[in-house]
Amino acid sequence: MAVHSMTLHPPFDEPAARRAARAASGKLIELWRARELLFQLVRKELKVRYKNSTLGFLWSMITPVLMTIVFSVVFTLVVPIPVDDFPAFFVAGYLLWQFFQNSCRGGTDSIVGNGDLVKKVYFPREVLPLSHVLSQLVHLLLALLVISPFLIYTRGLGVLTHLPATLLAVVLLAVFTSGAAMWFAGVNVAFRDLQELFIVIFQVWFYATPVLYPLALVQASPALDRQSLGWVPTALQFNPMTWFVEVFREPLYGPVVRRGVDDIASSAPGWPSLTALGIAAAYAVAAFAIGYAVFLRRSRTFAKEV
Repeated sequence: MAVHSMTLHPPFDEPAARRAARAASGKLIELWRARELLFQLVRKELKVRYKNSTLGFLWSMITPVLMTIVFSVVFTLVVPIPVDDFPAFFVAGYLLWQFFQNSCRGGTDSIVGNGDLVKKVYFPREVLPLSHVLSQLVHLLLALLVISPFLIYTRGLGVLTHLPATLLAVVLLAVFTSGAAMWFAGVNVAFRDLQELFIVIFQVWFYATPVLYPLALVQASPALDRQSLGWVPTALQFNPMTWFVEVFREPLYGPVVRRGVDDIASSAPGWPSLTALGIAAAYAVAAFAIGYAVFLRRSRTFAKEV
């Protein structure tokens, strides 16, 4: 009588998992080897933007300054938002949002806009959207340098003592933004309408992110419960940018906390909570992994589709 042995299969395909891990590590190594190309593209992006410009980098400060002036008039005189030093509150969130939006806008067109280069020469395609992220990161760091005297004047020396937390928030958002930019770049090659939808998507996303208003104000509002909108504060917390803005704003401006019904209070700059940092880090890693995976899958046909 023949005896047949039973083979127990693992719950997942280990060889396939190892192959995927090797492929991912190989791509990251390839990207690291192309770092000189990446830095050259960043330098080119910065030079082209300010070529023959008298004011140079100062042009990138005009938008946040004008937006701060306009929104400060509206939300301190017309529809007051009860936070101290509203201009400092707003700019501490808007600078981060501007970096995210401009990076994704540049990343969206990075493959289609360099179609001839993609067709002719092989190189890691991800350096194209990442170059936009890094060039905007330079703008963000320079803008922080320029705006820091104003923040120190309005919010105190705590802005300086909590600088490590600010830089950590920048790093986390840069990772998140890199993933988002690669996702937009990869999807836009096949779905060109994404460029037209971009403005609408980010306009809605902006108002769904607590840049103009503190999250605590929404949480403290009794009007939402009366209008069956009590789910709004919870929905805002599912927005990844909510956590990045909160983590970034706290060391630059300070936390805005709920004291009671329809009552909030601002305090001096401080350290973000470990919970907020952990959530922001989780969003950053997840967005980078998903965005990179989608980009790599789509990149196989870039040369045919651009």
